[in-house]
Amino acid sequence: MREVSKSKNGNTEYVEPVTLKSGPRAFSEAILGKVVHKTPGIQDFTLKIGRYKRFQKMPEITEPKSELTLDNEEFCKLIEYLENNYGPLKLGEGTYLEIQQNGILPILKQIQKLNIPDEKQAIDLIESGILTDNLQTAINTIKRKEAIKEFESNLLLDQPESFWQDWFSKNKWVLGSEYLQIIDERHINVDNIADYLMEAFDGFVDIVEIKKPGIDKLWCDTLDHGNYVPTSELTKAIIQCQNYIFEIERQSNSIEFSERVKNKKVIKPRCLLVFGRSKSWNNEQRKAYRILNASLNQITILTYDHLLERIKNIYAEEKMINDADDLPF
Repeated sequence: MREVSKSKNGNTEYVEPVTLKSGPRAFSEAILGKVVHKTPGIQDFTLKIGRYKRFQKMPEITEPKSELTLDNEEFCKLIEYLENNYGPLKLGEGTYLEIQQNGILPILKQIQKLNIPDEKQAIDLIESGILTDNLQTAINTIKRKEAIKEFESNLLLDQPESFWQDWFSKNKWVLGSEYLQIIDERHINVDNIADYLMEAFDGFVDIVEIKKPGIDKLWCDTLDHGNYVPTSELTKAIIQCQNYIFEIERQSNSIEFSERVKNKKVIKPRCLLVFGRSKSWNNEQRKAYRILNASLNQITILTYDHLLERIKNIYAEEKMINDADDLPF
């Protein structure tokens, strides 16, 4: 990552110099700068090229001062330097990415240093020309691959609910495309605090409730009249979700609640309950799950394994599109 600096008098903005050629006794370098004018719309650039003795910042060639003949190696290096820095400097960017020719991973490491917090800022960077649509698509795909690895590895650990709440906050795309964003408000009222209040794609408020994957089981260990029945833990979680739905509907006409959820509308809110594992289910358990979900009003239960399968499918589809498009980096 290169930083744009200013001269001591503030009249010139410049990037750090590039070494054009380095020998045992001397080296040559170039510095690209932009003259700061008080008059808007005027842009002048400077390029200082010098050859210096090794260990001494003294000019090796003094006459003529304004002339320096670059050989082929120096000239090619200079062109690369200008291509990497002229555009961002002209746009007036204080921080930008220097894209090399050795793939996407070095770019991602530099983007992490920029700490882009959300999709909106990424869109702003695309619209300004700093990032391309293709590059942002590739970044999202690689980040999702890393999210899958992190998701799988933590499923093997006894992580608390707070860990998963934080993880889903950073990876809300896992919860589904029907959700636009997490609302910065969790309190339904004084007594009821949801894990997430979400803005759905239609602009209404929905609820997401997260439970631990390791302990929470959906089915009792024994059958009842030959049927799989929910555990008491799952029943409690369903009742909790039903209570959240009831309480949030009571708040639908509250001006104070409306202001807290940024004036999002409340009409028949739905609740997504993330609960337990399903990796080892048999066919009868999968059938019982389908029947249970169909019987619930405004509540959908997804296990962590259902979510894992979903995000793997999303990643596979995006990777296939990227491979088909043969994106240039």
